[in-house]
Amino acid sequence: SGRLVKAATCMYAAAPDVRGRPTNRGGATGDGIVLRTERLLLTPLTLLDEPEHASASGRRADALRDTGAAEVQWRECAFGPWAIRDLEDESFLGCAELRMAGAGIDGIEPDEVEAGWWVAEGRRNQGIATEAMRAAIGDLWRRAEADGITAYIEEGGNEASRRVAAKLGFAVRGQGRGRSGEPMTVYE
Repeated sequence: SGRLVKAATCMYAAAPDVRGRPTNRGGATGDGIVLRTERLLLTPLTLLDEPEHASASGRRADALRDTGAAEVQWRECAFGPWAIRDLEDESFLGCAELRMAGAGIDGIEPDEVEAGWWVAEGRRNQGIATEAMRAAIGDLWRRAEADGITAYIEEGGNEASRRVAAKLGFAVRGQGRGRSGEPMTVYE
């Protein structure tokens, strides 16, 4: 569409009304934020989550990259990717990601907030991604200076992610390309 959406700066307002309970997970975030939904706990993703992320995703290299980048995002912007945990047993279920997009995505400007989500294979199709992202996005709107949120979904058979995007109110912005040149649909 050619229009630039200035989405966020790494400036976070104080948040005395953040829902949640204290956590000892610490890491670079150090603020103990925990979001609670009907079935889930969301905690800032840190390097402490790397082993569980690797187990749930089956991708050790991605887990190390994601947890390290999450700590930087949280430290620099005071928002970032969340670990999704089961409220009952606190088991790791996936990630609800919010981060500055950075360079390399055709169709999303580097200073826009990018959303992403994934859930462990055995827990998919239970509404977990939608529930987690609603909480994470709600927190972002309450505490960040964000004008909008973008997402991109790879072309092909990722209908579950397209359904999540629709449930969250995302609309198609246009076509784009991912960091490796793969065709994507960009949402806002």
